[in-house]
Amino acid sequence: MSEESITTKQIDSFYKITLSNLNKSFAGTEALNNINVEFNSGEIHGLVGQNGAGKSTLGKIIGGTHNLSTGELIINKKKIYKWTPKLALDSGIAMIHQELALVPEMTVFNNIFLGIEKNKFGILENKNLKLFYDLEKNIGFGLDPNVKVSTLRIADQQKVEIMRALARNAKVIIMDEPTSSLTNDEVKRLHLLMIKLQKQNYLIIYVSHFLESILSVCNKVTILRDGKLIRTNNIINENKTSLVEAMLGKSAEIAYPKRNNSKIVNPTKIMDVSNLKTETGVKNVSINIKEGEVVGLLGLVGSGRTETLRAIFGADKIIDGNITFLNQNIKLKTPKNAIKKGIVMIPEDRRKLGLVFSQNTKSNITITNLEKISDVNILNNTKEIKLVQKLINEVDIKPDTTEGNISYYSGGNQQKVLFAKWIFNSPKLILLDEPTRGVDVGAKRKIYELINKLAESGVGVLLVSSELEEVMGLADRAYLIKNGKTYDEIIPQNTLLDDVLFSLFEAKKDNEIKNEY
Repeated sequence: MSEESITTKQIDSFYKITLSNLNKSFAGTEALNNINVEFNSGEIHGLVGQNGAGKSTLGKIIGGTHNLSTGELIINKKKIYKWTPKLALDSGIAMIHQELALVPEMTVFNNIFLGIEKNKFGILENKNLKLFYDLEKNIGFGLDPNVKVSTLRIADQQKVEIMRALARNAKVIIMDEPTSSLTNDEVKRLHLLMIKLQKQNYLIIYVSHFLESILSVCNKVTILRDGKLIRTNNIINENKTSLVEAMLGKSAEIAYPKRNNSKIVNPTKIMDVSNLKTETGVKNVSINIKEGEVVGLLGLVGSGRTETLRAIFGADKIIDGNITFLNQNIKLKTPKNAIKKGIVMIPEDRRKLGLVFSQNTKSNITITNLEKISDVNILNNTKEIKLVQKLINEVDIKPDTTEGNISYYSGGNQQKVLFAKWIFNSPKLILLDEPTRGVDVGAKRKIYELINKLAESGVGVLLVSSELEEVMGLADRAYLIKNGKTYDEIIPQNTLLDDVLFSLFEAKKDNEIKNEY
């Protein structure tokens, strides 16, 4: 067979993608080992596995981001030798990455049609706008084409990525954790779109750690573990338990770990926030957090949860209200001020706001507390390696090397590096914004254990998560927040999630409606 790559002239309405004896390594670290799997048009084919299992790497090889080390990639009986994202896209294969690749200062419209603009004599034609509204009508995302992407929530930025793929007439769409920041309603809408595309003979390769989503929308699933293929199966033959057991290699119970609260006697109040108001939409937030306590903020997307955390961390300007920290009134104007006080934050977007991807694991962990590894203002490399290696082992970062290139780490292991970075800083209060976003069930469990361990050591924890069950399962107390205002406080273990949801949506249960008549 001659060395060739598929061109746009060779695009077929039916796709058959075969990976044969595929292996992939990064700097000597094996990511995929002897993978044999087939994907066909008309499928929604799920890829599941723990973080680091290789599912994103597999998607990126098909999408042209990574080259395989050995083995074969065969598309419609043609063996691929040269393969890049552009060649893949020209061949009708598009990938929506977990870490979004948009131009922040360009509009939604320009991001969607970047590189494929229809123009006449250098002037953009109205066909682009018509295509946008045709796409919007089909999907129903409700995006304004004229706003800058930098002003959008991550959830809305993901929608832009999805529209980009469809605008390029892709017949194969690889979705890497596309729902990690979407609301339940937005997830349902996306799933309906996926089913609609499947019926039109599209091939959707769906990478997700949300097993309920995989079970509800896929018709096939491939399970990976430690870079090896465990099995490919029709979804009808799987359930949540079978998937988890295959991913972990053992029987596993999906539950929240118990915490030993007896270690802290007479806990003191760490922080008291009263009548907080910011320029970013927080209107009246009042919360308090004690030593060794996990406190949740329960609200819908756009309720002011993230903005509250950012204000406490000094990232957003406070225009009214008071913050008392360890019995002292404080005014935090920058994150640097907060960090010096012992207040740290794990942000929702680890790529843009949490980690430095040009630096290795060791540098990312020690960057905020160089004094801890310095002797008379001179870095002690031996001390740094020893302390970092201890943290890597405690947090269970894989690969377990201080010199690791975090660009190649799975989302879960990147998140663990972020936790290690702030644990190294010995915080008194840690603010967690979507701490398990893009993380599978195995890594989630480890992060839950880390949160509990922090609380048991006396650290106060303020938790925000779009997975309300997560807040209910981890928090000692939780505040309900809506329209930038806290309006109720609950004890999760004594409260039904249904009651929380009805409250947040301002809805009434059937029996409450009947009682009014």
